[in-house]
Amino acid sequence: APINAWIGTRGTVTTLHSDSGENLLCQVAGFKYVRLYGLDQTPKLYAKHMRAGTKNAFGTSPVRIEQPDLKKHPLFAEAEYTETLLGPGDMLYIPDGHWHYIRSLSTSISVNFWC
Repeated sequence: APINAWIGTRGTVTTLHSDSGENLLCQVAGFKYVRLYGLDQTPKLYAKHMRAGTKNAFGTSPVRIEQPDLKKHPLFAEAEYTETLLGPGDMLYIPDGHWHYIRSLSTSISVNFWC
């Protein structure tokens, strides 16, 4: 299973995306804000799946999560999500294909394990 280390400064963000495979996100240092959207929210996220049908498949959304253009993406206003904060020692399970957005609240180090 691939293992990645993520080191970033405060304000570092990911786009809203999905990964192929299950993901264990482990926070080592610092704090991160995480927003999760279920698979049933996909149409409201204007998302596309890239490399579908391969082991490197992933999804991406053009919506800017914290500053959405609701004229361009009106359904996003109805998208339901769960949010959490991760601190040192926290681990978050992200199911296969689920949409997630992450913003570092401080300088931070994370490690993730894809299964």
